[in-house]
Amino acid sequence: MRLRHDDGTLVHLAYNAGMHPAEDLENLIAHLTRYAVPVRKRLGVERMGIGLWLSPSVADHLTADRIELVRLRRSLEERGLEVVSLNGTGGRNQEVPGPDWAKPERYRYTMALAKILAFLLPEDVRFGSISTIPIGWRRDWPADLHAIATRRLERLARELRGIYSVSGKTIRVGFEPWPGCVLETTEQALERVCGIDSEHLGVCLDACHLACGAEEPGVALKGLAEAGAPVVKLGHVHSHTGETSSTGAVLHDTLTAMLSGAVSGSAHIEVETHNLTVPGRAKGPGALVSLLAEELAWARTNLTSLGLQLAA
Repeated sequence: MRLRHDDGTLVHLAYNAGMHPAEDLENLIAHLTRYAVPVRKRLGVERMGIGLWLSPSVADHLTADRIELVRLRRSLEERGLEVVSLNGTGGRNQEVPGPDWAKPERYRYTMALAKILAFLLPEDVRFGSISTIPIGWRRDWPADLHAIATRRLERLARELRGIYSVSGKTIRVGFEPWPGCVLETTEQALERVCGIDSEHLGVCLDACHLACGAEEPGVALKGLAEAGAPVVKLGHVHSHTGETSSTGAVLHDTLTAMLSGAVSGSAHIEVETHNLTVPGRAKGPGALVSLLAEELAWARTNLTSLGLQLAA
């Protein structure tokens, strides 16, 4: 869904479709038909955002065959769906991170996603976002690997600038800090990543991570504001309580900072939930559709409470 701030800032609200991954284009389109379209209809909107997860094999397929890429874009348009963000964790499913940034496979996969996203972006949208892993696992990260990864990120930034020069679309890659990884905090991400290219490389904030106290949200946002680095995406937003708390406060604080101009970014927000959160007695596509619609409606309510208006 699209929402708009009084100053004209466009906010994109989507749900993370990685909960029903597909290893080929046929199944991907089938999942969109089975889940995303009913969610959109329940919300009563003509257009809804989807945060796609594409496996490396699907990404390779789409970059090798432009006809198939056109087919995916048309399938999205026909179903009232749009894509401004991709999940770039990689691996054989969304839960497995795949190769680290010292390996060439990581660079190739991310560049494939960038080219795909530049093509899938709606004509009136200038910015696309890709979330990626926090470089690699810290325990397996000697100094020489850091140098290799840095060179790959420098090359990535150059290629993303090249995409902009050809397409006019700015594709930003956001590194999501996580405990136990090379980038554990927003501060570390700023030091190691954003100094390379603050226009195309930034931070993906995990709302659940911040809400659970792994990092102080105020400190993280202050650091981003001082560095001028973009919040590429705010993800893992949800309303459910239980094992993890609601991320409403993080959503409010982050969006307030972005919409006030204190923190830069393209205002991409992604709701995330999992089949595991659906009660055992209510499993199945219908139950997941209901849960997704509830989560998106909750996020929409929180955003409109900040003064945003639904945009066409």
